[in-house]
Amino acid sequence: MPSMLTAVSIVLTLALCLMVLFKRRTGLSEVLLLVGLLGVAGAELLDWRALNVSGNVLMLERWRLGAQGLACWAWVGFSLVFARTYQDTPPPKLQLALLTVFLALPLLPAALPAKALLGPVSRDAPWIIPLSRIGFYHHLGLLTAVLLCLYNLEATLANATHARRWRIKFFVLGIMAMLASQFLVASEGLLFKGLDLSLNPTRQIGLILGVVLMGYSIITRGGEEKIIFSRRLAYKSLVLFAAGLYLVGIGLTGQYIRFFDGLSKSMMLMSLSVMGGVGLLAVFLSETLRRKANLALRKYFYRDKYDYRLQWLDFTRRLSAVRQRQDLYQAVLLGFCESLGMGQGALYLRNPTTRDFESAHRWEMGQTDSPIPAGHPLGEPLGQGPAVRDLRGRHPGPPLPEASFLVPLMQSQNLEGFILLARPFNTDEEYDEEDFELMEALANQASLAIFNMRLVEELAMAREMEIMGRISSFVLHDLKNLVYTLSLILENAKNYIHEPEFQSDLLTSLGNTVSKMNTLISQLRVLPDKESLRREHVDLLDLAKESAKAVDSEAFQVKGEPVPATVNREEMNKVLINLFRNAQEACQGNIPVTVEVGNQGQPYVKVSDSGCGMDEEFMRSHLFAPFNTTKDTGMGIGLYQSKQIVEAHGGRLMVESRLGQGSTFTVLLPNSQAG
Repeated sequence: MPSMLTAVSIVLTLALCLMVLFKRRTGLSEVLLLVGLLGVAGAELLDWRALNVSGNVLMLERWRLGAQGLACWAWVGFSLVFARTYQDTPPPKLQLALLTVFLALPLLPAALPAKALLGPVSRDAPWIIPLSRIGFYHHLGLLTAVLLCLYNLEATLANATHARRWRIKFFVLGIMAMLASQFLVASEGLLFKGLDLSLNPTRQIGLILGVVLMGYSIITRGGEEKIIFSRRLAYKSLVLFAAGLYLVGIGLTGQYIRFFDGLSKSMMLMSLSVMGGVGLLAVFLSETLRRKANLALRKYFYRDKYDYRLQWLDFTRRLSAVRQRQDLYQAVLLGFCESLGMGQGALYLRNPTTRDFESAHRWEMGQTDSPIPAGHPLGEPLGQGPAVRDLRGRHPGPPLPEASFLVPLMQSQNLEGFILLARPFNTDEEYDEEDFELMEALANQASLAIFNMRLVEELAMAREMEIMGRISSFVLHDLKNLVYTLSLILENAKNYIHEPEFQSDLLTSLGNTVSKMNTLISQLRVLPDKESLRREHVDLLDLAKESAKAVDSEAFQVKGEPVPATVNREEMNKVLINLFRNAQEACQGNIPVTVEVGNQGQPYVKVSDSGCGMDEEFMRSHLFAPFNTTKDTGMGIGLYQSKQIVEAHGGRLMVESRLGQGSTFTVLLPNSQAG
């Protein structure tokens, strides 16, 4: 019988490995799963050889401990990634550190001789292999790893929604069956400081049961279903406490039978206990039975059916954790379904244009594209009142399914949507005013979250439009400067159009203006950044004269010496034209503007006027702020744009001014070697 169990367990395990390879995508959890399964199969094969084939038993058991250690290490890693998506926080650092420590489980037997782990075998009891002190601690590590795996898998189930839990429930139960049998046998060895090979069938029965459950889950319920993992502890604590009591009871029972009865009965009882424990967990994880058990507890031990504070906090955390609209819709439906024990839900929201109700999201409910008119015959028109409607026993007809409850979503006394709930887990459950009050409370919270997200999206769209408006303002500002240049050309053409020299300058100026317009159209961007600047070596004195000529060369006194600089000619030309025009307008065109080009450690261009000047408060708070201007026809972006361009070159734009005495703007640039 034991040899048959060994063969069956190994064959089924290898078959499950092939099923995982061909039925599931190959990711990290799948690789760890395969390593764990192959490690367990190898341990069973080595254990069978140690018990049934003559040879070095200690050497075989040494390698068996290594294979079992590799499997336990893989199970710990698997339990951390299986069906989990860590959104807000990374995987627990303590468990990642333990995973690294658990690498010693397979490495220690590989590095040490068999005698360092195991003691001599007695002739009277060849199936009992003593553990050395190192072997004892290695066994303790195996037990800790198995317990940590059970803890993590339990937490995964606790954090899964009921629909996702349904998909992974039997797969997790299968792994738990394998780990529970490993835990029981390992605890026996730890207690007596020896390996009892006669208990191998107990471990093999757990392995067979686990493989069958996992294979059933893969065939009937599909692959791994990812959940967003958080740290909700209430349900997890209850299951962990029950598992602890169960394991303690099994250990005491096993010890009693070991001392007062035969080994065969001990093996049978422990095997039946493993299967019974898995069955008990399956009952605990049944949504219908959980709902009935919860109602029974509330009925006999509590006055109220719900703890509104906990329900509200759980629902609020669920809604606050999402960032996208569809995720919010799903969180709302899952919150209603889990709180009220429903298997299906649908969310309908009013279309602002047609005023009909359109399907926004559905959970485990058939899809439909048909909107629901406000006057749909639900017993009462949809537009009346915020009360929850009990639809059980009614047949609303298409496009509505057979819903159990309709929960209105109100905004400012107006019905803006509703939630349909259907397929209660407990068909015998009576829903009363307390349930309806909870529905209304959750509906108020859901309404605020849904319509707040809608307002946020509308605000984001308005900001995008504002940004587009600002981009347009910058483009218009540059176009305004170009139009100003063209207007000067047109004005001078009336007097000098027949002069050949003017005609040559006219064609040159028009060509430059058209080139700048084409550049502006192709770029269509607000401001350059450090990476986008295409720099070249220029003479600042020539650039200043060229810019003054584009405004009005007769109104400017450009002086200085040739100064090399590495700048983007077009962008720096914009800066100087802005400064020249501002200075000219400050002097009202009556007093010449002085432009000085030089180098005092760094290249600079100073633009000085004797105009109206500015006070310190204005310069500190408003001078370089965008869209602030004191001009009747200005747009308030010239100096802001100039400052950004200069800083993109690695320079500074400085100003000195006194009210009534004029202003001096200085463009300070880095040396040409640093440009």
